[in-house]
Amino acid sequence: MVEAEDGGRQRARISIRRRRDEDIPALTALRNLPRVRWGTLSMPYTSVSFMARRLNASKDDVTSLVACVGETVVGEAAVVRKTMPRIAPGASIGVMVHDDWQHCGVGTALFAALLDLADNWLGLRRLELSVYVDNAPAIALYRKFGFEIEGVEVADAFRDGVFVDSYFMARLQGDLPPDRSAAPALPPPAAVAPFYLRASEPDDLAGIAALMAQPIVRHGTLRLPFAAEEESRGLAEPDGTARAIVAEAAGEIVGIGCLKPAVNRRAHCADVAVLAVHEAWQRRGVGSALLAALLDIADNWLNLKRLHLTVLADNEPAIALYGRFGFVEEVTKRADIFRAGGFADSRIMARLR
Repeated sequence: MVEAEDGGRQRARISIRRRRDEDIPALTALRNLPRVRWGTLSMPYTSVSFMARRLNASKDDVTSLVACVGETVVGEAAVVRKTMPRIAPGASIGVMVHDDWQHCGVGTALFAALLDLADNWLGLRRLELSVYVDNAPAIALYRKFGFEIEGVEVADAFRDGVFVDSYFMARLQGDLPPDRSAAPALPPPAAVAPFYLRASEPDDLAGIAALMAQPIVRHGTLRLPFAAEEESRGLAEPDGTARAIVAEAAGEIVGIGCLKPAVNRRAHCADVAVLAVHEAWQRRGVGSALLAALLDIADNWLNLKRLHLTVLADNEPAIALYGRFGFVEEVTKRADIFRAGGFADSRIMARLR
């Protein structure tokens, strides 16, 4: 229980607790407030039923807290833990405060509770968030709790009829030894042979899994050693919005690329979620062909404005490839990925039309 100024009118006692199902109508009303919507990705006219479906779909990796004055919900905060093991020490967080209770200490109380949970109970080492560059009060709050700007994501969201940029901010905690491992040596190149591109199919699962398990691919992605074949199911059978393309040569999968479009106020964006090439087929034009095909879909069929991707900061060949296709570095995410017993930086790169 903490005290805060109620807009200069009186001292108010703010309590922080875990979100409950009966909070959903109040949280829906909160998200429909103009100032809350302005600072978040919420859509106008969000319904209670939509919020119920969304919040009830949250898994064990999400912890949501609410701030209350008496029985009135005046704010919400959430920590979303990373599900992939090699980024498991990290999480993304978000905070929103009722329009009438901004600048009254609610955000500070929520943030303090959230960071205590992250630092002292979940053992998280990297917390990250995104905030619009013109949201000065929120940026000041995040800085007060040790968050630093790692870069700017251009045209990150659509708001009030225009595209708005976002700061990517993060806070590191604890001992984070750097990874200094070298990429595995490439084997002799495969014999010269033609390859062609096609959509991935369920029958490609074994070939895709074998490709993603190669040491050179694992070094540049988030894959673990001895990964189960099922972990590649999403590439062999992408959902309705994703597009996965494989490169095939002599009946073997030698490369794969996957594009994942976003929705709602980021519907102008897509993530190049995967671009991987067989170790014996690297520097043979497979990556360029896959990336060109994904960009053709984005530009000429989906009419997307922004494409982005994440790449290990020391993956110079991949960074050079993306640069040739117009991607520029926007964010350096410090100690983002655990690899070979240490933490490695990654970069967010983006291409705008």
